[in-house]
Amino acid sequence: MTHLILINPNNSFAYQKLTQSSQMIVKDVCMDGKLPDYIKMNECMRNASVKYTASTWQDWVVLLPVDQPENKDECLAMERRLTMRQLDVLECLSRGLTGKQIAGRLSIHQRSVSLHISALKQKLNANTTAECVQKAARLGILKPDGW
Repeated sequence: MTHLILINPNNSFAYQKLTQSSQMIVKDVCMDGKLPDYIKMNECMRNASVKYTASTWQDWVVLLPVDQPENKDECLAMERRLTMRQLDVLECLSRGLTGKQIAGRLSIHQRSVSLHISALKQKLNANTTAECVQKAARLGILKPDGW
């Protein structure tokens, strides 16, 4: 059983329980950014030209609409402003890791993790780590790998 939260472009959301595994859902969504037919939604939303990205945590999947930047280079510009280590920390945050777990995984001090998170919040204009992950996902900076 997988729990799915679908965030719509108008910031409303829907919750569904699905029999498909979280890995299968992410794989299906990430192939072309479209929602598979087994995800229930109204036809108006399904036919909209909205692409989605997915974040997972255990048996939960959150589908977020990807913002289509007015300037196509906007995403690349933002990604270039983030250091490789900040991108690493951001990826760990998207997987639900704590600061201590991130420090262990990246072999850095917890204080360094805190500084990277502060920089991410500033660069993404976010107040919380969850908002950092959400904005990065919407900009297409976070992309699920290996699913």
